[in-house]
Amino acid sequence: MKSLWKTILDGLTYKDLAGKRQPRIYTIVTGLILLLLIMAGGVAGLNRYLLMSRVQAKPASVSIPTQIVEPLKTEPVAITSPTSSGCPIDPAEWSLTPTIASNNYKAIQPACVYQGLEKTIAWALAVREGYSRAQATQQLGFTEMPMRQLQSVTVPNTMGLDEVPVSFIPPNPEFTEWRLDANNGTAVTYALRGCFRTSTVTGNRVDMWGGDYPVICLVVEDAENTHIVYSLNDHNFTSIAKPMRSFLLFGYVSNNLWVWLGTQDDPKLEIKDSRTNAKERLTVATLYDSQPWDAKWLMDFYRLNMQPLPKQWQTLTDENEKQAILNGLSISQDGTKP
Repeated sequence: MKSLWKTILDGLTYKDLAGKRQPRIYTIVTGLILLLLIMAGGVAGLNRYLLMSRVQAKPASVSIPTQIVEPLKTEPVAITSPTSSGCPIDPAEWSLTPTIASNNYKAIQPACVYQGLEKTIAWALAVREGYSRAQATQQLGFTEMPMRQLQSVTVPNTMGLDEVPVSFIPPNPEFTEWRLDANNGTAVTYALRGCFRTSTVTGNRVDMWGGDYPVICLVVEDAENTHIVYSLNDHNFTSIAKPMRSFLLFGYVSNNLWVWLGTQDDPKLEIKDSRTNAKERLTVATLYDSQPWDAKWLMDFYRLNMQPLPKQWQTLTDENEKQAILNGLSISQDGTKP
């Protein structure tokens, strides 16, 4: 045993001219590396503990009974969302940093930048809760609908850049829809999945590939609906629907204005486990210093509640009514077919 210990000791140290044992250079280097690994592991463990302590908090219910909703007021309601007067509006002053969720889709700092995005998210929520496009635009103080009708959007991926096809919601200002869950309440929740700059720096050259939008954010739309009610020009139709997750893209314009650039054609995922889906949604939103946006959030910050449904909406399944709505949507605002 003493011989083994002496062999190990001689491997790690040596005797100097005074006969004192000194650590060998590789022993010192190995010890420093081990110390750094222990410290890094401790920091990672602490960060994970702090993150999971926030994620495991029980999410609040977002379902709102339809029988207690109030009719739309004729005057715009006051917007009470928080503002930060010192928040930079120039995206060159923003810091975009990777997260453990993705290297391409990053978190924006300072987080107050998201407030402009949230106002456009509020518009998207409102048009899923019985507000026409025109009503939602007026209520939220936009001068025009915060959306652009694009055919595709360029996004980053692990191989470089990819041009993804997108679709957009019907832009008819009078078109109205309700997304309803199994309890006849609101069914849509949005959550941030990260943002990216639409430019690439190579040496001294900057390649701009995002068009008019210097920063684009990816947002999931979880529509846990069982029914969708459509209304246009006194025509109403109710359709059965599956709970689906879609991926939406929002582009920054200027002066805190974000616009909806469309919904990715692929992927579209069926939601089969609402609880697991909600927990994952909260986890990822937290990583981006954000939160899920739902009907309760819309009411708390913008005072917009779901609008009353058409009478006997469950029975509105006449295919002729559906065709009348489709015909109305196919006519552009100037009265001609596109």
